[in-house]
Amino acid sequence: MKKWKLNLIFAFSGGGVLLIIDFLTKSIANARLPFEKTVSTFLPFLYFYRTHNTGYHFLFGSINNHFIWALAGLFFVGFLIISIARSLVKDDLDHANRIIYTIILSLTIGATGNVLEILFRGYATDFFIFRPFPWPSNICDQYINAILYIVLPVIIIKSIIDHRREKRESKQNKPSAN
Repeated sequence: MKKWKLNLIFAFSGGGVLLIIDFLTKSIANARLPFEKTVSTFLPFLYFYRTHNTGYHFLFGSINNHFIWALAGLFFVGFLIISIARSLVKDDLDHANRIIYTIILSLTIGATGNVLEILFRGYATDFFIFRPFPWPSNICDQYINAILYIVLPVIIIKSIIDHRREKRESKQNKPSAN
């Protein structure tokens, strides 16, 4: 089997699993947690707090016409998923980049949970507060954070290392002017 096919299988099945985890945790939170009441946990930095976020992030607040915004978000995420999948298929990626693209694709698929929930329910369920952050969050938000704060820095560091390696190799391969 071609490597890109295997990467696509891993990415889409992993993304599906992440999406299911997001929906299951939200379903459990909606069934078991009181609405807008803080529940302590054994961890001093983690609290349960179920609320329904009608915006796309607690910082932005409520957004009018959530259905239109959710459709636009779904279109954007769909375009992003297709673009990343296309890169896995068409681009000549080394092993490390194939892994990075597969992880990003999987996390992006998992991150569609909030958009889908807003589209079908009119809100996203947030159910925990992770201190020191003051706003409620959910698992889907953590997929987005993983892309922004873990995967993207890895990509940046890897691109800097690759650029330096290519520069060093091109200097070594230049014929001397004697």
